[in-house]
Amino acid sequence: MGKKFLVGICRCPSYEPSLVKEAVSAALERSGGGPILTGGILLKANLLSPVSPEKAVTTHPEVIAALLEWIYDRHEGIPVSVSDSPGYLFSGQWPLFVEKCRLGPILEKFSCKATPLNEGGYVEFENSRAVALRKIRLPSRVRESGTIFNVAKCKTHVETEITGCLKNTFGYLDTATRKFAHRSGSLEKLCHAILDAHIARRPDWHLVDAVQGMEGAGPSHGTPRHMGWIVASENALAADFVLASIMGYPDPLSIPLLAVAANRSMGPRGKEDIFLSGAAWQELPITGFAKAPSSLRRFIPTPLRGMAHSMVRLKPSWNRDICTFCGACTAVCPVKAVAMARGKIEIDSRVCVRCLCCHEMCPTGAMAVAPNFLARMLMP
Repeated sequence: MGKKFLVGICRCPSYEPSLVKEAVSAALERSGGGPILTGGILLKANLLSPVSPEKAVTTHPEVIAALLEWIYDRHEGIPVSVSDSPGYLFSGQWPLFVEKCRLGPILEKFSCKATPLNEGGYVEFENSRAVALRKIRLPSRVRESGTIFNVAKCKTHVETEITGCLKNTFGYLDTATRKFAHRSGSLEKLCHAILDAHIARRPDWHLVDAVQGMEGAGPSHGTPRHMGWIVASENALAADFVLASIMGYPDPLSIPLLAVAANRSMGPRGKEDIFLSGAAWQELPITGFAKAPSSLRRFIPTPLRGMAHSMVRLKPSWNRDICTFCGACTAVCPVKAVAMARGKIEIDSRVCVRCLCCHEMCPTGAMAVAPNFLARMLMP
């Protein structure tokens, strides 16, 4: 019998503090008890943009608070910081994250810090096990932290289908490296880059806010959806496998990111490799969960799946009515396919690699996602 990857899960019907505290503690205990707490502790949250927790874009502050309480109950006084790499548009606006994501009361209560990951600069090194990013730059704080908790949010993603534990550590990378990863236009290469970032400094434990998740066009413009779970594991792929099951995927490894991770021996290769503690598999799927538009590729016949990324295309589409001309789309485009000219946003379809970074970082949703003809044909 092969190795079993342990995933702890606990129902959590709301963000009422006592319920979250109980669920976080139970999920960590069921997942193996959590990591050994050493050195400075880093909580790598999902803080994609400075918006209220009700939008389900970011890790909810009550989940962070419950984890902080769990840590200090076991190691009083140990230094802890909450951190992430702000999206391109919000670089340098960290106080806005503390305010809008409602981190202030937590920081005051627990006397811990919230600072951007890049505050101490970056360290460049050779990543010998990498596939796409052999030379990688990680924040010094990531390299130097004693214990790292990956405090992820369960969401869809217009390009990788799922945002969970594996995708959350892509936020380690500096802007230039993230742009480089998107520039190829190849989903497989992007998946390898995401995984290269993950293995450059594997978090010591993973805790996922799946109380209120996001469905549809995530990770920033989808719809909040009640899910009702806290999930924990020492293994990122195992946790993401469970998240995908909650989202209603009969085969989570049909998601390209998870399949590439399994092929790289980064975790389970199927449900039989996971020991799920706290619930039965049949309890997990949410009826009618709206998957990311990129999931349309799975309707392509199996022999043609390798071409699906180019056949079923999702492209950015500008909505003038809600555009504020903030310039985020032009700043984040890795191939400079987006330009502001003559009072409108122009997208050069000959250059665009359809990475949809402009959609992800647009603060108003003016950069929408438009399917090509074949994708529209496959839509239910």
